[in-house]
Amino acid sequence: MDKIPLDNKWLPPSPHREEILKAIEEGQAYIEERGHNIPPLLVFEDEGGVIELPTVRYLMTRRGMQLVAAGDTSSSDQTKHHDVCGTVDELKGLAREQPDLPHSNPAIFSQLLDDACYMISRMQRRLKNYEEFRAEMAALCKRMTAIEGPDPNVEVKIADEIRVILRDSKESIPLRIDELDELAEGVRNIASRLESCLSTYKKAAIEVNACYEAIKGGRNWKTKEPNAS
Repeated sequence: MDKIPLDNKWLPPSPHREEILKAIEEGQAYIEERGHNIPPLLVFEDEGGVIELPTVRYLMTRRGMQLVAAGDTSSSDQTKHHDVCGTVDELKGLAREQPDLPHSNPAIFSQLLDDACYMISRMQRRLKNYEEFRAEMAALCKRMTAIEGPDPNVEVKIADEIRVILRDSKESIPLRIDELDELAEGVRNIASRLESCLSTYKKAAIEVNACYEAIKGGRNWKTKEPNAS
């Protein structure tokens, strides 16, 4: 993923932008472009949350300081919190602190539930992506398991036999030239089989990398973080 410039016009002001960039660097989120002059999204793929980038704020929540959306988040494809836990904690907290709120303003709870269901649906879709990735990896591993290289001891044996012929008297070598040719071709055959074997493994490794890049997408997976998406 390309590094997000600090002067990106869609990034909110400090200190919010630094926390966004930190989340991206740690692989917890990535930016999804939506076209010219349309605000991009900050996507927390494996947590389900989707927040319009300019509205993202680093604020105190019931779970401590978190990246959340500021203002109205009634869009069907955006969420207030970046994960279901934050959404559930807010729902529970509001119901406990303001027991009349579910009747006076039910839309708040409806939106939180919609957010949670939307994030879960995104996570289920992501799970399907991982399951497809697993199937592709299993098929590739099965193919690689079937790759067989030549016996590593054969070339040593052939080379020793050639050395014996070459150490023979100069009168004997012409008499054994056909034998020498056959043994030498044996060396070539081993090398050819090894080249073919290595080429097959290389193609499989390239496929593995392509599958990895596809499942990774725009996420930064270079930094090892326990909660990285």
